[in-house]
Amino acid sequence: MSHIHLPDGVISPVWWVTAWIICLLLILFFARRLKKGGDIRRKIPFIGVVGALMLIFMSIPLGFIPVHLSLAVLCGILAGPELGFTAVFAVNTILSLMGHGGFTTIGLNALIMGGEAVLGSLIFKNLSRRLDALASSVIANIIALALSTALMVLVVSSAVGLTHALPIHDSEGAVENIRFLSLAGWGAVYLIIVLGIITESFITGLIVRFFSKVRPDLLNSAIKN
Repeated sequence: MSHIHLPDGVISPVWWVTAWIICLLLILFFARRLKKGGDIRRKIPFIGVVGALMLIFMSIPLGFIPVHLSLAVLCGILAGPELGFTAVFAVNTILSLMGHGGFTTIGLNALIMGGEAVLGSLIFKNLSRRLDALASSVIANIIALALSTALMVLVVSSAVGLTHALPIHDSEGAVENIRFLSLAGWGAVYLIIVLGIITESFITGLIVRFFSKVRPDLLNSAIKN
């Protein structure tokens, strides 16, 4: 949900160049941590599967809710923060090649969605010691997605204006023109964002719950890392 759809040439170079540098430094840092952690070859194919899952869900419309899912937190929970961030970077690179966001926004998208994956993974790791998989993943997703969406709106609105920052499809016009159910303007915006966060959180929770039953070793590995 916290994905920037802006094409190239909209965001100032100061923003996207800085984001690219920070993103590449983080990938290098995570790569060194993974190298010290032992053999990760068996996880690489799984990262491809999780990345493909993100791409599939991002392309599925939610019907009357004008946002799309990202499942970045799910990626972080299943793959861990290091590989989760790397997978998010790869997904955003592929999306930019498909015209879903520009090349210059890859760094910003990777930082925002990758931060969502890292934060969600860490929250899930701590909550799973006291709660079941469903509750832990839902709470982790709500917190991480709310913070990443707020960060995305703050960053993009500072760069190009608030209307372009809203994670809502077809919101290029004035906020007052946005309609959803019986609401208009900011009331519609808040309701759309809340429904989007709740929907993605429960879908993530159900998928994590499914893995906890059929492949609990994946979650146990994520918790131990």
